Amino acid sequence: MSSRRVAAITGGAGAIGRASAIQLAGMGYDIALLDVDEARAEEVANEIRGHGVDAVGVAVNLRDGAAITQAFTAVSDRLGPVAALVTSAGGSARSRIHALRHQDPEVIDELLEVNLRSVISCCQAVIEPMIEAGTGRIVTIGSVIGVQGKANLVEYAAAKGGVLALTKSLAMELGQHGITVNCVSPGLIPRSPVNPQAPVKNYVGRHGTPNDIAHAVAFLASDRSDFITGTNIVVDGGRSLGLKGD
Repeated sequence: MSSRRVAAITGGAGAIGRASAIQLAGMGYDIALLDVDEARAEEVANEIRGHGVDAVGVAVNLRDGAAITQAFTAVSDRLGPVAALVTSAGGSARSRIHALRHQDPEVIDELLEVNLRSVISCCQAVIEPMIEAGTGRIVTIGSVIGVQGKANLVEYAAAKGGVLALTKSLAMELGQHGITVNCVSPGLIPRSPVNPQAPVKNYVGRHGTPNDIAHAVAFLASDRSDFITGTNIVVDGGRSLGLKGD
């Protein structure tokens, strides 16, 4: 078992999860990548080990509370207690997007479970070890849609709005124990390389990348953010200041 600090990242095989893992590995964290795609999580773990830290991929179905508990037990057994949690797993309904009046209740349940209920369960899994250590960092991943809403994404917006409320409330509970809880809310972050000629719908003048989100995550997981808790950092190139097309 490593004596270094451990960071657990849900959705660690995804673009933002991977980018965050690389950033935290560069800060000296050992990394646990929790993801439903075990093979891909282990691929990212192998990549992370190249940064001179330990890393492990852990399979977990975030819709299963018992599986979440088991996954964090496995992380603790392999690497040690979690010092930083990043809840990167989540996503919208994508091809199943509909206006709420037409949405399938099963899709609503799935979106709420993956984007909100799992975040609550993951936080519960790390709180006691962090309290025992007298320190900890929890970084949730929200969305600008959770801040201002969006038509045809009602269930996703509700879940991400819940993540922001969770972040603020949990920060109030845990500050006295030396634990900070903050949120990073991405704007439009393409999952794959974008055509450079595609319109840029923000005020910075370029498309966002997973690294843009990971930089904010790394700051909030660092000692430099020791006096920051309950906040939400919007990382969207200013797009939500006033949309340039949609």
